[in-house]
Amino acid sequence: MDSKYLLSDNPGVVAQALKSAIETDKASPTKEKAREGERYYEYKHDILNNRIFYIDDNDVVREDKNATNIKIPHPFFTELVDQKVQYLLSNPVEVEVEDDSFKEKLEEYYDDDFQVFLQEALEGASKKGYEYVFARTNSQDRLCFQVSDSIQTFPVYDDNGDLKAIVRYFDKDIYRDGKNESVTIAEVWDTEKVTFYITDKNKQFIFDESREMNPRPHVVAQTEDGTLLSRSYGTIPFYRLSNNSKEKTDLEPIKALIDDYDLMACFLSNNLQDFADAIYVVKGFMGDDLSKLKQNIKAKKVVGTGADGGVEIQTVDIPVEARKTKLEIDKNAIYKFGMGFDSSQVGDGNITNVVIKSRYALLDMKANKAEVRLRAMLKWINEMIVDDINRRYGTAYKASDITVNIVRETMVNEKDLVEQDKIEAETKQVIIETILSVAARLDDETILKLICEQFELDWEEVQQAIEEQDYTPGLATGTDPLGGVLNEPVEQMGTGTGTVV
Repeated sequence: MDSKYLLSDNPGVVAQALKSAIETDKASPTKEKAREGERYYEYKHDILNNRIFYIDDNDVVREDKNATNIKIPHPFFTELVDQKVQYLLSNPVEVEVEDDSFKEKLEEYYDDDFQVFLQEALEGASKKGYEYVFARTNSQDRLCFQVSDSIQTFPVYDDNGDLKAIVRYFDKDIYRDGKNESVTIAEVWDTEKVTFYITDKNKQFIFDESREMNPRPHVVAQTEDGTLLSRSYGTIPFYRLSNNSKEKTDLEPIKALIDDYDLMACFLSNNLQDFADAIYVVKGFMGDDLSKLKQNIKAKKVVGTGADGGVEIQTVDIPVEARKTKLEIDKNAIYKFGMGFDSSQVGDGNITNVVIKSRYALLDMKANKAEVRLRAMLKWINEMIVDDINRRYGTAYKASDITVNIVRETMVNEKDLVEQDKIEAETKQVIIETILSVAARLDDETILKLICEQFELDWEEVQQAIEEQDYTPGLATGTDPLGGVLNEPVEQMGTGTGTVV
């Protein structure tokens, strides 16, 4: 059934269209890639399904269940996603406005839970190509935000390509007809309301009549006297955070490299396990057929042969260095094309801040791409928040007055910073000494300007402070601060000589 039926005003028509729409959504290549990214983030790699086969004496392909088959997933993808998220959001996202009252109200929304939400949203987009977030109103009548799993969320467009609704579905265990039963619940959100559907015994969607209010507005609240209050946001309260322009997962460029690394590392372990000992070749003994050969090598380290008797000890050279080289090549490629920071890099030991910055270059580029889309989402969020603030407090604030600060942190060489500060201080000292050495040839105003430039001071403010500086009260009456009396008048202090009596 065409997805346009999901926009019908008839709940029965929508219910019939839901099953087909959800099945189509689950089978889409985009959702398959999203599930793959989520699986690799949880280090459930393809290597875990690895099987070893051989051809027996009858040319039949069989699985060798006795072969050593070590399966070790290497969670590069998990590290790269966490690097990106923590690097971009290493410091809490902060907002700035000129109005202190406005800022205080904004901080109610930008709390610790909001920072966790941002990390979950960015993490989900990295793993699955895109992630949905939605707004809801909590029990304190305040707007808050949550992640809606993009694997179980999809948009509905009209014939003009305009977004008209969002469908969110999930499985849930309920108690029905005297027993526990697993059902699928679907929610259809539009600009004014949300409608709920549930699967029946035949796994067909039906209008959920068990809900007290269906469809219902976006927000429903009950007062102390039992009065129901309801309102809508006036917009679909969902936002789609894309990972990139093509909505590709961060796994796609490096999946083949990670699989190759897993394979190389695991088969190196298999080789070391299978060929750790020498093989004894016994001459003059009945030879083994191919079906038993490998098991005998592994279990008994003996191979029977025909012809003249004798025993020979054979060893197998495992290409360890070749595999190690291939593993290193794969690892470097994973960090390069995954645009991450390889913390295992050693270099020549000269770890200056320039070297550190160069190692963060790829991660910085990836974070820049993510930050642009994160800021677009925060713009949408701020508009929702400001509307909520204006509703709650009767104000007329504007979202355009908000400045969002996202500050990243990287490791630095503290010694390098100290040395740099020392060089700058020494350079400044030389400049000051040079200015003072030519002071006799310049007027006081020029000298003061030059000194203010070195210390990044406002010359006009310094000049005004000098002019407005008051004399010490004791000096104003011709007395020394220590209690004596000056023979010279106060006006002559700069050039005359005085004695204390």
